[in-house]
Amino acid sequence: MPGAPDNASWGDYLDACVAATAGRAELVYIDDQIFLDHDVEPWTELPLWLPPGPQSAAAWATSCAKALAAGLHCRPVTDSIHDTVAWLFAPGGEREAFEDYRHFGASTPFLSPEKEQAILTAHAAKQPQTQ
Repeated sequence: MPGAPDNASWGDYLDACVAATAGRAELVYIDDQIFLDHDVEPWTELPLWLPPGPQSAAAWATSCAKALAAGLHCRPVTDSIHDTVAWLFAPGGEREAFEDYRHFGASTPFLSPEKEQAILTAHAAKQPQTQ
């Protein structure tokens, strides 16, 4: 149901992000252990990712029942993605969205291209070889 709290899975969300941004990204699902092996900083280098374990067990298990009972209406995730992309691609949108990160200078808290490539290489090495 559109607007329901569970109106999109993580895969739906990512697919909608790719579609809304002209679809050039290739989604690759990586095992958590590879991120841990490459010292990926949870939440910052890889937004919305937390390693499995007792410290993060409840992160995604929160209930919105009280908010729904009080009248919360959840908009479809695809609407939020569409509006966010429109804002980012509007003149000045990207600057406005990321200006809080300017104090990082050339070193941002995001995953570097080199680290991303190392993770993808490690992932590919663990995949079964096809002939």
